[in-house]
Amino acid sequence: MSDLTAEPEGTARPSFIEAEPAQPVGRPAEASRSDRARGRGYRSRFVLIYAALAVIGVAGLVALGALVTRPDAAPAPRWSTWQPTGSDSAKAKQIADHVSTAYRGPNGQQLTTALVGPPTVSAASTAGGDIPVRAIAVRPDTSTGKKEESDIAIINAQNSLMFLLCGLGQNCSIIGGKPSTERHALLRREALELALYTFKYVPGVDSISVFLPPAKGGVAKPTSVFVRRGDLRAELSRPLTRTVGPKTPTVGKMTKPELATVNRITSPRLFTYEYQQAQDGSAVLVYDPVIGA
Repeated sequence: MSDLTAEPEGTARPSFIEAEPAQPVGRPAEASRSDRARGRGYRSRFVLIYAALAVIGVAGLVALGALVTRPDAAPAPRWSTWQPTGSDSAKAKQIADHVSTAYRGPNGQQLTTALVGPPTVSAASTAGGDIPVRAIAVRPDTSTGKKEESDIAIINAQNSLMFLLCGLGQNCSIIGGKPSTERHALLRREALELALYTFKYVPGVDSISVFLPPAKGGVAKPTSVFVRRGDLRAELSRPLTRTVGPKTPTVGKMTKPELATVNRITSPRLFTYEYQQAQDGSAVLVYDPVIGA
């Protein structure tokens, strides 16, 4: 039986893949000189970048180690070793007691007690009670020629406190010892210390009057040290012991630098005083400067 699929004789059988024979693979063309130089440049840049990153990393580790191992910075010094606690009125009372008990005469006896409260004046009639002070009027020191009589400062007494330094003698005079400039300077130091503690720890107070003990027999007019918060801004920003010493001296025992500080602050703020009645029945505390104090 003949093969039906057989092709006629003489017909050429085609190849399965009609493609050109494969050519041998040759060596790639060598890179040009400029390409080789560019490659070396890139490699140099990467080396520099990695080196810089390594240096930054080492420096960061060193800085971190220094922060971890460095001792804590010394805390800021406290303004005072003692401070009052409680409400504002409680703090004021504690300040009065703490300061006044430290001031003593040569015989060791306490010079005065300190009473504290809002500014008031006793009425002439015993039935009238205390009259609140509505305002404080400060007359200027005209002796220098820089101010006129009309340059009167009026201060609202609402945020003011008064301290009354009272000895155990008649009308709060001091028993024992003799009045002297040294004793008066020590009392002004006490007034300054009362003001400093109050302004530091009783933030609602803007002004303070410290009434000094009168002389025996009422020969001289009574005096008061009147201080406003702004007057002591520098002293309130540094520890108390940089203004007054850590130990309270007795009469005549202040050091020269401390006495100079007390005089500088309190002498221009020493006043004689009187009370006048306002139209609404309240009182006005009127201060007159003590010239040459």
